[in-house]
Amino acid sequence: MAGRELSGLTSTDLAALLSPLAKATAVGQLEWRVKKPRCHEGVIKVHTVVADCPLGALRIYFVEPRPDRVHLQYLVNGSWVRRLDVNDEHRGVENTHKHTHIPATGREGVYTPDDIPEVPGGPTVAPGTYRRVFEAFAAECHIELPDGYWTEPGR
Repeated sequence: MAGRELSGLTSTDLAALLSPLAKATAVGQLEWRVKKPRCHEGVIKVHTVVADCPLGALRIYFVEPRPDRVHLQYLVNGSWVRRLDVNDEHRGVENTHKHTHIPATGREGVYTPDDIPEVPGGPTVAPGTYRRVFEAFAAECHIELPDGYWTEPGR
């Protein structure tokens, strides 16, 4: 897989951002909006103590008519630091998988996680499912979520 520019992030920055050292904390409430005709996107700001990386975001989105295909990103300086694709396949990877940056090569790594709640395939997603996936992803990225941060899509 092709490497991607990380807006000046070093391997030290990446390691810190994905560890408790970043003291990453989400701020405010997850805000949902509809982008394009059927893309539902939720974003919450994330503050860190990592130099040159003070502000980031956690993003979750899905596209109708496949709300069971959920995508999450931890974004810093306009680039993703970690990605999660649930029930999606591309580039030869089937089903749920995570993307990581490999600083030594500048390429992406992909692996199948064992810490993400299942999202059953189908045209509807049970209430609370997106939240469980979001919280599992935030936990892996060592991002603290504030009380009352969550809102369901469409609200």
